[in-house]
Amino acid sequence: MQTPNQVLEFSRSVEAESLVHGESKKTFTATAEECEALQRRFSIERLADLSAALTITRRGSGKRMKITVRGQLHARIEQICVVSLEPFESQIKIDIDCVFDSQAMENQETFDLDLQDEDPAEPLIEGLIDFGELIAQSLSLEIAPHPKKPGSESAQVALDRANPIDDPEAISAENPFAILKNMKITPKN
Repeated sequence: MQTPNQVLEFSRSVEAESLVHGESKKTFTATAEECEALQRRFSIERLADLSAALTITRRGSGKRMKITVRGQLHARIEQICVVSLEPFESQIKIDIDCVFDSQAMENQETFDLDLQDEDPAEPLIEGLIDFGELIAQSLSLEIAPHPKKPGSESAQVALDRANPIDDPEAISAENPFAILKNMKITPKN
């Protein structure tokens, strides 16, 4: 999840051995400064708030430790619509389901990935779990790379209808490959 000496915007590192055996509940909330740093990392207009309520289940110890993390992430973000160029806010609520395994590094030497299988276990790096980074990475996967404000697609359709292109020559002029259609290529002997 993180590399050594990497400074994380929302770090909540916990030693895995310090977690209680069995089930415990924890809530993590990003500060205003952490939200600002994450919004720069994710290239969004604003991250208004970010929190996650997690249930952490620890089984085993040492080299035989497995930690299951389940819960729900809540975030409120603002992005710029790629169609209307207007800012809009959206709520993100997603489930988090992740397993950390002290033996995961050993099992990653040969690895066959099947998209139908469950995600592989995350390794415990130096015996630590960074719950903040887990939350941040989960959020990053849910942020739309080309966000569209609700209702903006109908605005684009209305714009296309208002400016129809009836001339086939104009359509082919817009196509960068249209010129290739008329080229004659003779093979070299």
